[in-house]
Amino acid sequence: MKTIETMKSDYAKIIVKKGVNIKKGQCLGIKTSYATYPFASLIAKEAYKEGAKFVKIEIDDLTLLASRIEEQTDEDLTFIPVYQLEEDAEMIKDEWAYIRIDNTDERHVLKSVDSSKLAAHSKNLNTFHKDMRKARISSEVTWCVVCAPSTNWAKQVLGEKGESDDLWRFLAPILHLDQENPVSALEEHNKKIENRAKALNAVALRSLHFKSAITDVTIGLSQYHSFEGGGEDTTKGHPFYPNIPTEEVFTTPLKYEVNGVITTTKPVSLLDSLVEGVRIECKDGRVVEASAEVGNDVLQQYLHIDEGASYIGEIALVDQRSPIAMANTIFHSILYDENASCHFALGAGYPTCLQLPQGMTLKEGGCNESIVHTDFMFGSNDMSVIGTDREGKEHIIMKNGEFTHSFE
Repeated sequence: MKTIETMKSDYAKIIVKKGVNIKKGQCLGIKTSYATYPFASLIAKEAYKEGAKFVKIEIDDLTLLASRIEEQTDEDLTFIPVYQLEEDAEMIKDEWAYIRIDNTDERHVLKSVDSSKLAAHSKNLNTFHKDMRKARISSEVTWCVVCAPSTNWAKQVLGEKGESDDLWRFLAPILHLDQENPVSALEEHNKKIENRAKALNAVALRSLHFKSAITDVTIGLSQYHSFEGGGEDTTKGHPFYPNIPTEEVFTTPLKYEVNGVITTTKPVSLLDSLVEGVRIECKDGRVVEASAEVGNDVLQQYLHIDEGASYIGEIALVDQRSPIAMANTIFHSILYDENASCHFALGAGYPTCLQLPQGMTLKEGGCNESIVHTDFMFGSNDMSVIGTDREGKEHIIMKNGEFTHSFE
């Protein structure tokens, strides 16, 4: 069996070489919590080996954010130094690659803060950095979201006796780190995801109907939509992996053609706070009723961040036989939990999933636009997905949470 240090080294190489696919002379930004800083440093060193010009590591300190929200006035909380806007412009112009190590270590610290102030801060921050968000969601630059084990996250996933090394071993098969050549294993896995996307795109779907004991919703699809999954290319044709690991095939639905009820099956990190037991009802796309068993105040604040926050911008299909789903574990990380379950996102849609005619705007193409984008998991072992194509023919895409043979 590989040592933990070898696994860490292999994962850092995967993230640099395949995740953001760093180019010689390119700059790289990394966002991490204190707990995962050592792994961020390992990634940075690997990036320099691959020829990166400069690597900047930014600390994501949710404990400090909680203190700021508690102590500052609403007015002071809106302050953001102007130099950050100039920094964004330079990073976009010079096509910096970006890696975010999800802060799974401190999620609990924002549980008790004022949800209205937290939402206001998030809205202000996302509005301020809207150009950077657009560059990433439109794949103008390479970006990659990952997780790295820490002691706190290990205890969340494995129980109070869990340690960081235990979680590395637990994740090894999911990340292909138990393989002799993890990069080749990732590429083989990616082919399966891409083949599913191709099979779905070949059908020319008009809508998807999701049905389970607690969900019954129909989601309309544009004639210009396409399913994506696994690796992507930037607008200039440079390949990268937005998420490692990944199991989903996803697309951008029509903003005003979502009708029905959806109930989540896993917790979600919303505004960096834990929200559970979400139930929403959509009519003509808009969320008209919403509730959560845990974190309902945060959910309500989120829905009012902007108009697009109450519309669905992404719909994704995930087989219940995926390695992450088969782990039968709540990971308390959107990255992992979304890849264990079908999910939807409230907020911005992905422009890359719409092949619009020249001159057609995203709005005209039915794409939801927002400064936020958060995934909600609703897949289950009793989920069925029926697709209707543009000629009115129905296709059984998933049954009992699994892709049928035609879409394997």
